[in-house]
Amino acid sequence: MPESSIKHYIFVLCGGTGPRLWPLSRKNKPKQFLSFFDKKSILEQTLKRSQKIVSPENIYIVSNSNYANKIIKIAKDFNLTKNIIIEPEKKNTALAILYATTKIKQIDPTAIISTFPSDHYIKNIIHFKQTLNNAKRIAQSTDTVVTIGIKPNGPNPSYGYIHPGKKIEDYYKVSKFIEKPNPKRAQKLIDKNSYWNSGIYTFSVSTLINEFEKLQPEYFQIFKDLEKNLNYPQKIAQIYKQSPNLAIDKAISEKSSKMTMIPATFDWSDIGEWKAIFLNSKKNKDNNALIDPKTNLLSTSSQNCLVSGSDNKLIGLVGVSNLAIIDTPDALLVCNLDSSFKVRDLVSLIVKNKKYKTYFLGQK
Repeated sequence: MPESSIKHYIFVLCGGTGPRLWPLSRKNKPKQFLSFFDKKSILEQTLKRSQKIVSPENIYIVSNSNYANKIIKIAKDFNLTKNIIIEPEKKNTALAILYATTKIKQIDPTAIISTFPSDHYIKNIIHFKQTLNNAKRIAQSTDTVVTIGIKPNGPNPSYGYIHPGKKIEDYYKVSKFIEKPNPKRAQKLIDKNSYWNSGIYTFSVSTLINEFEKLQPEYFQIFKDLEKNLNYPQKIAQIYKQSPNLAIDKAISEKSSKMTMIPATFDWSDIGEWKAIFLNSKKNKDNNALIDPKTNLLSTSSQNCLVSGSDNKLIGLVGVSNLAIIDTPDALLVCNLDSSFKVRDLVSLIVKNKKYKTYFLGQK
């Protein structure tokens, strides 16, 4: 089929809880609904960017029932209320992508789909569009799952890594995926010209389903069950309840021989931790950054800090550096920016503690 006749779809995945951005990000209002760098939420910024790549009717928002009301409200502003795919519960990205692909297969079995999280910060939108269009072309012509590699600016244990293999024209065969190595191993991978895994995938409907059939027979059976029961919400809920919980990286990327990669030509950041927020924020003369410019801050002999304050509270810094100081009405985080990926570990402690768990989970 000619390339021009194949339609391109986008899945925006926004079912995560964003624990590394606690205490601003909570289960009842995770990071995709927060605003950074812009008055619009991260999800709204992602949808606006997506509309520059494909027709609005080809954009689908994929999330779970916890956030349905918030997503419906945002989708109205983008005329996307008919393009919301709500999972009955959160079961990680493999099932989210498979479920959404099953739905698109009913509409357009020849579709090429690009899927990415709602929490990326991307500059150079023209280059981003060119890269995704290129990924669509490669996915169609090679029958592969195309991912976008990001050239690292240093070891980061929060990211997965892609080691490229043989270069074929303008893309690489993927030699290996390495999921979130420690900083020492990450540096070794960088020295061997590995890339960060952006989490952006492009594939045809048939390619993805065939890979699930070959690599994840249990998920392929789930696909067949979903396909038979798409019009029966109670059946879908039962299927979800019995399904495993796997990321798409674990289910497909790390096992597939059909993975290809193209390097990004745009500026990219995964807005997953406070250091990423700091690096992309405007700085004052002391290289300190405010999440909200209305925050009251005075500092002396302090630099390289990220600050977020509560209403009308004055925050003073004296002789400190490289900190995230995130103050909310009910919680305060003080964290070394280089350790901000460990905030997830703190949230795990919060959730396990009966006394403190509501500080992330909220009241039932």
